[in-house]
Amino acid sequence: MRRLRWPGLNSLGAWIALGILLVAPLVQIAWMAFGSADGTGMHQALHTHDLWTALGGTIKLAFLTMSMTLALGWALAALMVESPLPAGSLWEALLLAPFLLPPYLTGIAWSLLLQPGGYFAQWFGQVNAPLGEALYTLPGMAWVMALHLTPLAYLMLRAALLQRAETPRLAARVHGAGRLRTWLLIELPGIAPALAGAALLVFLAASEEYGVPAVIGSYAGVSVLATAVEEAVSVWPVDLPKAASLGVILCLLALLAWLPYRRLSRVPMDTPQQRPRPTRWTALLPVFIFILLADVLPIGAIVLTSLLRAVTNGVEATNLTLGHYAAVLDPGSIGLQALSTSVWLSLFTAFAALLLGLLVANALRHRRGSPPPSRTLDLLASLPTALPGVVVAVGLILFWNAPWNPLPLYGTPLILMVSYLTVTFPYALRYAQIGLAASNGLDAAAAVHGAAAARRFLRITLSLAVPALAGAASVVFALSMRELVTSVMLQPPGTQVISTYIMNQFLQGDVGDGMAMAVIGVFSSAVLLALARSSLGRMQA
Repeated sequence: MRRLRWPGLNSLGAWIALGILLVAPLVQIAWMAFGSADGTGMHQALHTHDLWTALGGTIKLAFLTMSMTLALGWALAALMVESPLPAGSLWEALLLAPFLLPPYLTGIAWSLLLQPGGYFAQWFGQVNAPLGEALYTLPGMAWVMALHLTPLAYLMLRAALLQRAETPRLAARVHGAGRLRTWLLIELPGIAPALAGAALLVFLAASEEYGVPAVIGSYAGVSVLATAVEEAVSVWPVDLPKAASLGVILCLLALLAWLPYRRLSRVPMDTPQQRPRPTRWTALLPVFIFILLADVLPIGAIVLTSLLRAVTNGVEATNLTLGHYAAVLDPGSIGLQALSTSVWLSLFTAFAALLLGLLVANALRHRRGSPPPSRTLDLLASLPTALPGVVVAVGLILFWNAPWNPLPLYGTPLILMVSYLTVTFPYALRYAQIGLAASNGLDAAAAVHGAAAARRFLRITLSLAVPALAGAASVVFALSMRELVTSVMLQPPGTQVISTYIMNQFLQGDVGDGMAMAVIGVFSSAVLLALARSSLGRMQA
């Protein structure tokens, strides 16, 4: 019994933490949606036209985004595998750079480029008009989201293409099969799991996206479930049963994509040796066009706007200024308060995510031989990756604002930290699992020589996991700094963070200060994510 005391307490702590953080808010949503005694909730929501309009808009937007993303990601992956460019690591970094911009910032950037009086209108005149009109449509929204999500599909499909075996392809060609038949019978089945996984993951991300519909959707006349849930909570009269019901439907839609993806992601893949391909410049033009559209133009629009007194005055020396940065960083300004609030909230979230990630990862490690509890804990710990941010926010409102809840977190900045922890925890868990795996052999050796479980964890496991934990802290900090939807729905009166400050400045027409804040936020996120990648690289070396 004594040997099981530490693992048992560890597992109990993991269950309690996830129960409070995740299970209790989800139970509150389900109760609000299905347990209302006055006839409101799910029954009423199912009989409203708004639900079906928003559901249709969500599915159409997610499908269009998925189609565009897969086409772009597959084409780029095939080009980079079959015709690798010189200085491949540089081009790889540029292809992944769209991840640095949150989707809502990509939407704002393209609005600055294509809106009437925007940069394209100044540079190209009336030629820009059809492009501006196309942006504020359902396909235009899907295009903006696809630019952000293409790196995700690219990474998954590139890995699958690199893992193809050369022998079956060569054998098929030697025996007379043409290129199309070889591709259909040999190559396509080999990458089908990765292709399906990428499609499901992109559909999941697109179906729960809030930022781009909030920036562009109202002008395009497109309603989606994420914005409908936010409106039910934020617009008077507040309708929590409706928000919970819409959240349940959005959550079910997300789970329909996430559960098959989770199974596909566990399919083992071979790693056959491939002959190295010579570098060539064949792929330069399409890769450059994508980088121009996904990196250069959006980031350029954001930086340029942060340096101009007024966008409508054009790019002239007399219109340049650093005043927006001065306004954001001025002591006592709302911008500096938002920045400092985001920093300390993200720091505390990173620390809490590390503790929780270690707790759950260690519990999973000790319970590997005891399913189904281990599988249930693993599923529960991974669930936040499938939960839309609006659903998390509604659950936290219902749970932490319940009359019987004695902890007064709702209405304070700490509720933002709880929301950030909920949505970023799976990333910390993944890094913690990698870090703990580094000590498996040494931990077993120490156990054989009589070291207690707690001592082994502190002296061996934790010390070897430090690089991975540093990477986890960097990722959680960067993601917390950019979190939008839970910040919009949960921010207390008088409190702003980076994402809500940027959105407010954009919606109020003061885009210069907002874009200055965006530059500061994106630059800090880029540095931290680079540190996280470096830490993970050292762990895997």
